[in-house]
Amino acid sequence: MTILRQLSKEDLPLLWEMAYSQPHPEWKKFDAPYFDDYQHYADFLAFQKDKAEKFVGNPNRLGIFQDGRLVGTVSRYWECKETRWMELGIAIYQPSDWGRGIGKCAMKLWLRQTFQDCPELERLGLTTWSGNSGMMRLAESLGLKKEACIRKVRYYQERYHDSMKYGILREEWGEE
Repeated sequence: MTILRQLSKEDLPLLWEMAYSQPHPEWKKFDAPYFDDYQHYADFLAFQKDKAEKFVGNPNRLGIFQDGRLVGTVSRYWECKETRWMELGIAIYQPSDWGRGIGKCAMKLWLRQTFQDCPELERLGLTTWSGNSGMMRLAESLGLKKEACIRKVRYYQERYHDSMKYGILREEWGEE
């Protein structure tokens, strides 16, 4: 069973081990690698000092738990609060958990929860890149519409990739 919940201090050691203890984790190859903003923490205490506030008790960043085991996180952020433009994100950290439907279930829960938490929103968005075919399939499987393909704006590994923008309207979601 997949559930979402706020992360606690007790979850941080596993989050660090799965997602931030390695210099080049596999998940980061798909999570906007062209920004080169990943920070590796060889030491848990340094990770805890820098990242605890970002993760612990944050209603905009929840843990994904599969059968009681932390496997990833979902996030939401304002692209533009004044115009009520919110974007969603997801990361499943271990390749052994990919392709098992966990991300789809988690994102479905996250869409539902975000529409419930933010009744003023009419649309939720998700942005990825053409190098992340799994995220594009996930968005489309949940009914998000491809709204934009911004061609060749993500330069990574000596090649250009497209930025892919997906969105869903509240009335399209149909789970109020």
